[in-house]
Amino acid sequence: MGSITLKKNKDLVEHKGRRIQRFIATLYIVPAMVIIGIVIVYSSVKVVISSFMTMSGGEEVFTGLRNYELLFKDELFYTAIRNNLILFLCVPVMTVLALVVAVILYEKIKGWQFYRSLIFVPFILAVPVVGVVFTYILQLNGVLNTLLRDVGMGSLAVDWLGNPSIAIWSVGAVIIWKQFGFGVILFLARLMSVDPSLYESAEVDGANWIQKFTNITIPVTMPIIEFYVIISLIDMLSWVFAFIFVMTGGGPGQSTTVLEYMIYKKSFASGNFHYAQAVCVIVLIVATLLIVFQQILARRSKNYE
Repeated sequence: MGSITLKKNKDLVEHKGRRIQRFIATLYIVPAMVIIGIVIVYSSVKVVISSFMTMSGGEEVFTGLRNYELLFKDELFYTAIRNNLILFLCVPVMTVLALVVAVILYEKIKGWQFYRSLIFVPFILAVPVVGVVFTYILQLNGVLNTLLRDVGMGSLAVDWLGNPSIAIWSVGAVIIWKQFGFGVILFLARLMSVDPSLYESAEVDGANWIQKFTNITIPVTMPIIEFYVIISLIDMLSWVFAFIFVMTGGGPGQSTTVLEYMIYKKSFASGNFHYAQAVCVIVLIVATLLIVFQQILARRSKNYE
């Protein structure tokens, strides 16, 4: 009887100990939650509310869906969406390129650690620095066209940033160059945690490089691939402003204007802050949907494992 009582007392003490630990852990989390609530939640709610307002007589006046009605009639809005969708096409290119390079580095080629560091360097460079450098490289009489002319390939020399047909694609190429190194590090880290016996068994069975890549590498890195793709899509939606601002200023014409740059132009250049906030809400909705989709994929991958 005494042993049962002692066991109950011990369980009670352990239960109280766990409750105290959870309480202490909660205290550590509270400051971060307060900051998130002020910086993100409050700001997001404020933006949504302001998107239904306009200025009249120096005061905010509720106008319902007027800003959204004007937005969906604005040709610049659809141009910006089209340009963001073009930049979305950079994501599969970055993903495939990063995965292939990661696999090559995983093979421990001579100097692979140096190459790994070299590939990651562009990712840590400041966007304005990258933008300015590539502006000089890609302009009509820039480094690239000068080199093409010197080697007798002058017919390929074009105004990479001044031609409306290719300017957004040139910006996309610069983004790929800067960003794919992050994917290489992610994929390489995942590959280095895989049991080498999987590849050794495949080699014993006579599998070639392509077979190992499709049957082992892609399945084991799929959760990381899904994460990288979603994060990159969000970047292409809400992180490319600095590239556009530094390299093209949204031009020539409006050919490289994206949603972020449209927000900047409508708010700071035109002073129509409430209209710009309606665009912000659209970006927020799309980004939220991408995050929710990523969480669904992550949960599915976890259940699969």
